[in-house]
Amino acid sequence: MSKYLYLSVLYLLVSCANPKKLHKMMDKLPFNAADECAQRFPIKERIDTLMIEDTALINAYLSEYHYMSQMIDSLLDAKCDTLYIDKIKEKIKQIPCKPQIKYIIKTQESTAKLEVLKNDCDKTITSLSQINSQNVTEIQRLKDKNAKLLVRNIWMWVIIIALAVFSFRKQIFRL
Repeated sequence: MSKYLYLSVLYLLVSCANPKKLHKMMDKLPFNAADECAQRFPIKERIDTLMIEDTALINAYLSEYHYMSQMIDSLLDAKCDTLYIDKIKEKIKQIPCKPQIKYIIKTQESTAKLEVLKNDCDKTITSLSQINSQNVTEIQRLKDKNAKLLVRNIWMWVIIIALAVFSFRKQIFRL
């Protein structure tokens, strides 16, 4: 019987997974540890697009386009012998798109750090709430003690005044 008891205690001590054993196991199997961490704490990725229009460049572009269209119109109105006048006028009527600067911002956020911070915040909140409850009980105890001391102080003044009246009763009542 004792043999099985010793074996079971030995098995419990050997099979316990403390943090030191887990670190050694993670060092032996780094790819499996990385895969497990990636599954438990995936990286959140967010892509934001920011469009900026350069107004000075757009104004310069529009003024140059206006100047070029006037120059081409004056050439077309010169009554030259060309066969492609209709096609050129159609091309001039179409304004190309405005020049824009486009920034793509890609942010990656590790959820493992967030989980660690959440756990730390939860631990801090619980410890602070315990400290707060202890402070509230201490304040209540001190308020009760203060009330008792105020009553005792009033009684002490009553006794002192009574003793003073008793000790000076002859001088007080002679008047």
